[in-house]
Amino acid sequence: MSALSKEFLQNIGVELDDSTYQAFAQHFDETLSQRIIDEIIDSLDEAQLAQFNALKDSDDQLWNWVQANVTDLGEIIQEEVDILLGDIAESADEI
Repeated sequence: MSALSKEFLQNIGVELDDSTYQAFAQHFDETLSQRIIDEIIDSLDEAQLAQFNALKDSDDQLWNWVQANVTDLGEIIQEEVDILLGDIAESADEI
């Protein structure tokens, strides 16, 4: 489920039909995922980064490793969601 809802968009004055919303939500989710990954990578030391890279092809193992080793994961996720939603709100007139 996307962190971006049609209700949020409507509240900031953006009306999208269902297919446009689905495409927009998918783009949002992909962008959010990449931003979270980038922040996680930035928070790792060299040894952790090597472990992260060794597991990157195994989604389940990588996710378990991230949960165990990135102590501020929840904060990273929340911050990136807030930033991305804020960016959308600021540019609502252009959407």
